[in-house]
Amino acid sequence: MNLYLFFRYLATGDSHQSIAFSFRTGRSTVSKIIKEVCQEIWNNLHPTYLPAPTEQIWNEAVEGFSKVWGFPNCLGSIDGKHIKVKCPSNSGSSYFCYKNFFSIVLLAVVDPFYKFMVVDIGSYGRHSDSAIFENSAFFQQYIDGKTILPSKPLPGTDNPVPHVFIGDEGFALQTYLMRPYPKATMISDVKKKKFNMRLSRARRVVENAFGILAMKWRVFLRSIETDVKTAECIVKAAYCLHNYIMIKNNNTFIESEEQTETIRALSDMRSTNRRTNTAAFEIREQFASYFNK
Repeated sequence: MNLYLFFRYLATGDSHQSIAFSFRTGRSTVSKIIKEVCQEIWNNLHPTYLPAPTEQIWNEAVEGFSKVWGFPNCLGSIDGKHIKVKCPSNSGSSYFCYKNFFSIVLLAVVDPFYKFMVVDIGSYGRHSDSAIFENSAFFQQYIDGKTILPSKPLPGTDNPVPHVFIGDEGFALQTYLMRPYPKATMISDVKKKKFNMRLSRARRVVENAFGILAMKWRVFLRSIETDVKTAECIVKAAYCLHNYIMIKNNNTFIESEEQTETIRALSDMRSTNRRTNTAAFEIREQFASYFNK
């Protein structure tokens, strides 16, 4: 019954009180079961379906982005989303985001087949994508002063180019992370338009992954009425189940109108205008030149 109760909650997002009435049990029992099942799912599934990325996993992602989405030297598509939560006790404005609700932030790196590779959960809703990314354990372990994969030339070229992540305007342009050209600068520039088009085409896998997550687990369509720690457990379990289902379905995904609607359940992060360095601009120019051959 515990699993059935948990999946009923995850799939519908019904309140704990409503589920308690349906299963003829106490509200506190429902809360306890949800927390325990989430933890068990995470403990049993994440070593297999959400393991720490290895060199082989990164190389498979690079190959997939190049073959499927036409973006070489891409390690993954990165994005962050706000998840509504009940106002945490004594938290002040830490979890209050610019969308005018309380939230925790999901920061994720997605592979070319809509599976989550890296997740960071629970950052304060008031922070931007860049701030969350640069303070995450993933950044400290894989990026800060390190190189995930050595640079290699883009197909048909000779100059080595770093492997990069791709993101939207919520992230600052870095040597390891590409973002689109500003709209104001690409209006009359075909080269920049083509780069933005190719980046957007590859980057949408992370948007679709979040959309699939919200479509499958409708708990994300409303505010999660638990404490922050339990909300983080729910999100971690949902990530593992998402990857489990995608792998069992052989990475197949059919886009639907429903998915397009439900993706709005997860709110986008705020854009950032942080300054960047010359090297990052030069790397973006190399990609833009490659796409305009």
